[in-house]
Amino acid sequence: MIKLTSLFLIVIMTGILFSSCAKKMKREDVEESLKSAMDLYLNHQPRIDTSGVKFSVLNVIYFEDKTYYICNFKVNMKGIRTHQLFDTTGAMAARISKDFKTVSRTY
Repeated sequence: MIKLTSLFLIVIMTGILFSSCAKKMKREDVEESLKSAMDLYLNHQPRIDTSGVKFSVLNVIYFEDKTYYICNFKVNMKGIRTHQLFDTTGAMAARISKDFKTVSRTY
């Protein structure tokens, strides 16, 4: 009876150990996913005419919180206004969910 109980506990503990070891993303993969999420947010919004303005995310600095990433982005914007090209680079900040699907701009 003791052998059966100890075998049962070993199996349960091994199962918990293997199921709790989640694979962490590499820093480069997280940065690329954050850039992609922000790029998708900026260039595919229904309220922005994307035929005249294009955004490019150049780099990202982020902090990983419990439920989201707090990010600062360097963004390049190119557009056409009255047959004249304009180009500017600026900073944007956003919170992005851990699954990279929800973006909320803070500035």
